[in-house]
Amino acid sequence: MKTGYLKAFAATMCLCLSAGTVHAAQKALLIGAGVYPYLEPDAQLSGPANDVRQMADFLKGDWGFASSDVRILVEEGAAKNNILGSITGWLASETRPGDRVIIYYSGHGSQVPDRNGDEEDGLDETFVPTDYGRRGARAEDMLTDDEIASALSTLKGREVILIADSCHSGTVNRDVVPDLVSKGLDAKARYLPFSGVSRSLPVVRDEEPLARETNVHLTLSAALPHQLAWETNGSGIFTQNLIRGLRTREADLNGNGRVTTAELLNYLRPRTEQWCQRVEDCRDLQFTPNMSPRNEAFILQPASAEGPVQTVTGNTADDVSDVLPEQSSQEIKVSILPGSVHQIGDEVQFQLTSGVDGYLTLFDLTVEDDLVLLFPTDEDRSAGKTGRIRANSALTVPDPSYGFSFEAEAPAGKGKLLAIVTEDPVDLENLLAANGEFEPIGDKIDFMKELSGRLNKVWTADNANRSARWAAGYQDYEIRQ
Repeated sequence: MKTGYLKAFAATMCLCLSAGTVHAAQKALLIGAGVYPYLEPDAQLSGPANDVRQMADFLKGDWGFASSDVRILVEEGAAKNNILGSITGWLASETRPGDRVIIYYSGHGSQVPDRNGDEEDGLDETFVPTDYGRRGARAEDMLTDDEIASALSTLKGREVILIADSCHSGTVNRDVVPDLVSKGLDAKARYLPFSGVSRSLPVVRDEEPLARETNVHLTLSAALPHQLAWETNGSGIFTQNLIRGLRTREADLNGNGRVTTAELLNYLRPRTEQWCQRVEDCRDLQFTPNMSPRNEAFILQPASAEGPVQTVTGNTADDVSDVLPEQSSQEIKVSILPGSVHQIGDEVQFQLTSGVDGYLTLFDLTVEDDLVLLFPTDEDRSAGKTGRIRANSALTVPDPSYGFSFEAEAPAGKGKLLAIVTEDPVDLENLLAANGEFEPIGDKIDFMKELSGRLNKVWTADNANRSARWAAGYQDYEIRQ
């Protein structure tokens, strides 16, 4: 008989935006760079000004920002000095440590040669302000990640969220990614080539743009450094989905009233990547939103209706799927044999069916606030059981070859099984091997955050970066006296 079966896991680390230490203020700087008076006609974008209007409406209508809390820089107002001055001047003077600051940029992105040696690939990611080009194609007239980091250093202690709906690619030219309106598609890449950067196709990289060395709690970016962000119907696809997911709470994948960054990422990526598959010029590089620094349980919520924005850090979330939400759960079927309700002492088996070939990991979210790894354990690995599962072919744990059975244990109550199938061979081995003795996982909070982080890590083993392919399925159960 193996112990540790069927108990309940509840606590997880989070950084909430809705209860705790009161903030004195909340401010948002919204930047829309679409009209470039010094650049050629095909460099113009129709979406950024619309994106900024939609974001302003969302922050004021849904998140409780007053009009005086929001500064908008669009078109000629989105010049380089205006952007930097609004960060180091307006935001720095109008906020204090502990306040919430949102900086949103919609417009062209690019890359220029790195000037201080801090980039592995020799390129700085940039925003392209609307006064770029007035002195010709000069790298110093773009707004680099180093300059943004320096400006953000004036906001130390603030809770800074940086959102970028732009490309961060200098390795693909406009001949490779043309304006697609001429092909009958209202789609355009938000990328501006720079003449000092190689025009060959990019090397696959796993690096978050505009996040290194920046004083931010969270960066949300539309695309990876070598990828393109896209707009259609006069608005950025990333921004459209971001606002919709938060406004309608569709991004609250576990339905518990909160949207974490893990849930938001798993809401956004399928939508941008599915759109990308319909656009030939997008498919080569993909369109993969990302976040950094990685905090899977950072909760995105509006201000409290009763007062100012508030923050809490600690074990305040009450659902493991705040960190690991369901993703394509219809592909994973989890069954308990002989049934999901049983008496203490009953022997049980688990039967798993996946819609895709992959690698299975099975957890027990238990009644007593424990998290237990059920498969694959140390014994499974030593017996050559790797967790490989074939599409539409049921896998039973334990099967007769195990020589033992699982038994429902006291106390009575309700719990949940969590099955994860990774279609890509995501590296979980050392994480699982440290917790493979049918004992409750010691630091379950850090464990689940690390597991979620690995599943959400950008997959770099293919020709183009993309999301790792995985799915999760849940099955409730009950033990009775």
